[in-house]
Amino acid sequence: MKRGNPLSGRLRDLGEQGFIDHVKRRFGGPVRQGEIGIGDDGAVLPSPRGKVVLSTDLLVEGTHFDFRYFLPDELGWRALMANLSDLAAMGAVPVCYLVALAAPPDTPVKLLTGIFRGMARAGRPSGIRLVGGDTCRGERIVLSLTVMGKVSPGKVVPRRGARPGDLIFVTGEPGWSRLGLMLLSRRRPRNPAGWRLEAMRRHLTPVARWKEGIAAARTGSVSAMIDVSDGLLTDLSRLLEGGGMGAVLDEKSFRLSARFRKAAAELGADPVAAFLAGGEDYELLMSVRPHRYEAFRRAARSFPAGASPIGVVTNAPGIRVRRADGSWVAGERLPRGFSHFNPSGTPVAADGVRPTGRTGK
Repeated sequence: MKRGNPLSGRLRDLGEQGFIDHVKRRFGGPVRQGEIGIGDDGAVLPSPRGKVVLSTDLLVEGTHFDFRYFLPDELGWRALMANLSDLAAMGAVPVCYLVALAAPPDTPVKLLTGIFRGMARAGRPSGIRLVGGDTCRGERIVLSLTVMGKVSPGKVVPRRGARPGDLIFVTGEPGWSRLGLMLLSRRRPRNPAGWRLEAMRRHLTPVARWKEGIAAARTGSVSAMIDVSDGLLTDLSRLLEGGGMGAVLDEKSFRLSARFRKAAAELGADPVAAFLAGGEDYELLMSVRPHRYEAFRRAARSFPAGASPIGVVTNAPGIRVRRADGSWVAGERLPRGFSHFNPSGTPVAADGVRPTGRTGK
């Protein structure tokens, strides 16, 4: 590929983010005042009563999910939750969704009914409703969901907005989904209990943090927010893009429960690597203005999954992690997250598991 000429290369040469940037430069429409376009968790458009947030996500059989260990209801649940997570990252209240489905003609109707039943169950707590879509013939099952949410004026939280000195928080305990994928890739356990049940649940039926996203946005304390779909480090780097900023993270602040550490040990995974690079947890990663910390802390008391401070935004580029023993890890020594069309080939996480069946965006 000639330098500076993406049209002469292949998709793998650009990588996922490179291709998105290419499309944005060449085909992205003009962004008017009050709008957010390509490059965030959702597009934001003005409406008479505030802002409308739109997001879409694609799930392809064999790339994002595998029926060897996914039940149809679980797939439907996860498909909608992945999209709800994008609304959560913008601080949006869920409103409605559309589903486009491609499937082979011999697909059992029972299987497809299970998928839609799972979506309906996942949507009940937030009140989001199915309002339309499309179907067509395909060689394998493909699901494309488009979701719409609404945000009050001045309450949208963009992906970019962090500043040096901002505190970095993450909800829940990222990494469980990666451990679940490791477990399921070997064989789906029968009658799982303990950490096995938790790991399976977190991978197959994750819960989007839409309540947390709305509450955080309303405090006015969150400067930037993104959902953890491709790994905490990968998504943190996206949160820091464009400003020459970096971050310092402290392992001692990471929420690594005894059950999480036990699961990682029995699966042969590094718990810190799983926490930092696992992805598909759909937790919320956010930067918080120091002078608004108390407002955020009060709101965080109501978060079902809680929120932990894990570091601070710096004015020096790059992400550094201070390990529990006082040593530092940075650059190529950090565990890698997920990226479609990775220029280095099929991406492999730090625990060695190839991401077949993941829903990274």
